[in-house]
Amino acid sequence: MKPGFVLPLALVFALLLAVPVSAAPPVIDTGTFEVDYAVEFDPWPCPGIEIRDHEVGTYRMTSYFDNQGNLLRIQAHYLGVDNFYNPANPDVVLSGHFSGVGQVDLNTGNLVFVRGAPYHITVPGYGTVLVRAGRWVQYPSGQVAGKNSLLDPKDVAQFCSLLTGH
Repeated sequence: MKPGFVLPLALVFALLLAVPVSAAPPVIDTGTFEVDYAVEFDPWPCPGIEIRDHEVGTYRMTSYFDNQGNLLRIQAHYLGVDNFYNPANPDVVLSGHFSGVGQVDLNTGNLVFVRGAPYHITVPGYGTVLVRAGRWVQYPSGQVAGKNSLLDPKDVAQFCSLLTGH
């Protein structure tokens, strides 16, 4: 073995032996969801246009506990399909897959750490018109790294134009 690999491996084993095991088994909850809601982007990309999203997807939430039964953390994995539409122009639906993993803030119940692509809409002839992908420390506002179409004037113009039917 290479020396650069052996030392970190030995350190990991030493730490594993030093940490006492004191956790109850995690609880896993899986399911499906279907929601239709008014989108609230910040900043709002399409002045004067109502945008709704009909989401259909699946989730897997894993809750981790200590030996006393106290909830330590919740991690959520999700994937599905977004269907963005404007109620004033319901014949146009912009659809695309989303996926990600996040950790839930036990104090507020909100996702605070997210990795993945919460939105990914491509349209034939236009390409990508809406994508948010990367890693957030405070979702959805504190994007740390990745791509955010809401900051790209060309993507925003295409997205809004398509939803209005122009």
